[in-house]
Amino acid sequence: MGQRIPTEGSPAAASPALLRICTVLAQQDDAASPFDMLEGQRMILLSVCALLDTLPDAGPQLQQPLASAIAGYLRSDFPAMIAEEEEGLLPRLRERLLLGDDLDQVLRQLEEEHRRDRRQAALLAAECDSLADGLMPDEVPALFAALHAFAEQQRRHLAWEAATLLPLARNRLTPADLSGWARAMRARRLLQQ
Repeated sequence: MGQRIPTEGSPAAASPALLRICTVLAQQDDAASPFDMLEGQRMILLSVCALLDTLPDAGPQLQQPLASAIAGYLRSDFPAMIAEEEEGLLPRLRERLLLGDDLDQVLRQLEEEHRRDRRQAALLAAECDSLADGLMPDEVPALFAALHAFAEQQRRHLAWEAATLLPLARNRLTPADLSGWARAMRARRLLQQ
């Protein structure tokens, strides 16, 4: 599924300004560059990480519906972002690497982290479903700790990519690479809907 945006009449719509922010981050404008689209997904992930950190402060009446929404994100949008990196960005970057770049090990590590992140997200989604359904109170602290750890791990991962991989990709990818990536990205989004 693509990014889900709350609508004006939905209970999740906190304010029109929040709706505009969500709409901008999840933009599907054909004119947007693949880097901008990917950055929107990354910003949404950072927002979800902040929510994971503050979820324990909410009361059960708010935790349960939020847990359900988080489960949906971890099941669909998060893996879609990873797929966009693995199917869109990384193959094109590999084609543009130079002999002295020496990034093969870095890219293998990135792929391993993505595998681990997908598995962990699936497990956490199931746990969030349990919270939404009324997880036993003694089990809730462990889930909150796991969600916080996942959020920390994602923030580190995003920072590492932003400092190393993305600048190199922005420098090396050609206009033809970006055009092909944009077409493939639109096709993947259509399949997710």
